[in-house]
Amino acid sequence: MAKNKNNPDIKEILDIIPSYCEKCGAFHDKNLVELIDKNENVTIAYIRCENCLNKNIIYIVKPLNNMVNRFRLSVDLDDSEIKKFAGKESVSSDDVLNIFKLTKMENFNKAKDFIKKISNA
Repeated sequence: MAKNKNNPDIKEILDIIPSYCEKCGAFHDKNLVELIDKNENVTIAYIRCENCLNKNIIYIVKPLNNMVNRFRLSVDLDDSEIKKFAGKESVSSDDVLNIFKLTKMENFNKAKDFIKKISNA
């Protein structure tokens, strides 16, 4: 991850980002925080523990009363994967149902055949 010492959006949230890993207790190097997305109400950041490699998405919510709420979500995604899907349309229950029906109708011998089929759906 790139250093973010001079990024004003990162500087704004450094006091809100957790200082220690929730898994191993190691100190987080806040220079390694990655900004994923930001709007006027929500900032989404990513941090990975350099000690145990625990990965977290941090949601910082600024409601109308200017009170800041922070939510941490442990993930198994890298920052590049998160950035790839950030801002994309969410998967609907109909999408999930269609994939389920597709897997019931066809027998896939290889994962790559399945991925190819759903990519064209």
